[in-house]
Amino acid sequence: MVLGQAVLAEPQEALTGEIILPVTIRAEGTLPDTPDVYTLVLEGEEGVPMPEGSEDQRYQFQVTGAQTTAFPTIVCNTVGIYRYTISQEPGENAYCTYDEIKYQVLVTITYQEQGEGLDVAIAIAPEGSTDKTDAALFVNSYERPPVEIPQTGEVENLSLILGLWVCSLLAVALLWKQRKTV
Repeated sequence: MVLGQAVLAEPQEALTGEIILPVTIRAEGTLPDTPDVYTLVLEGEEGVPMPEGSEDQRYQFQVTGAQTTAFPTIVCNTVGIYRYTISQEPGENAYCTYDEIKYQVLVTITYQEQGEGLDVAIAIAPEGSTDKTDAALFVNSYERPPVEIPQTGEVENLSLILGLWVCSLLAVALLWKQRKTV
């Protein structure tokens, strides 16, 4: 019986499944002149397959501007249930409210009923919700930066301005008086 299990397990180890986790970033409001750079984070439970370049079950990558993208493909050759979290780190634009939503991802990998491959089923849902989505969606809202109103005059030299105004008034009065006498 042990020999039979080993023989059945051997051909299945060569099978692979691909996990593709889509993400959409949307920007609303008064967008900056230069597109923002967004940092997406994928975290996996201990021992789950991760994209190449991950450290301590954590993978992050940057995306420039609003777009639909995906984390790098995760290749898996073992059936099982794998749990991930997708989030976005806050950026540095002071006029943007970065979406803080987190998504729970449940990946189920099973043997195909017919054939010799693996089936991959992915369920993505906002944390605390059972409503499934096709992709993790982050909506970042931008506000219009305050407009600085340029000053049109100086208030520091008020006495100088008043003095010049009085002198001008006296000069006009003097010219007016001379005009009547001529």
